[in-house]
Amino acid sequence: MSFLYKWVLSDDRGTMLVEYCFSSVDDCIKVVEMNLNGKFHRINWMGPEGRSELMTLLENHYHSITGVTLSSIQMRDAMIFNNSN
Repeated sequence: MSFLYKWVLSDDRGTMLVEYCFSSVDDCIKVVEMNLNGKFHRINWMGPEGRSELMTLLENHYHSITGVTLSSIQMRDAMIFNNSN
């Protein structure tokens, strides 16, 4: 299942639409597709500060939709792995 996040950028730079999902394999959020003002865009075209800000926004968005935080996912996985021994 993927999610869509609409990010209105400051300084009238436009709107970025980001489709993302949570990877169960890597325990992280991954960007599937994105566009800036309707034009194809990639996360690796962004500077480190922009990438960091975007990932924080996506984590907060994911939490607001699902109620799940990354730390709770990691704790859940730790409990599953510890109980399987």
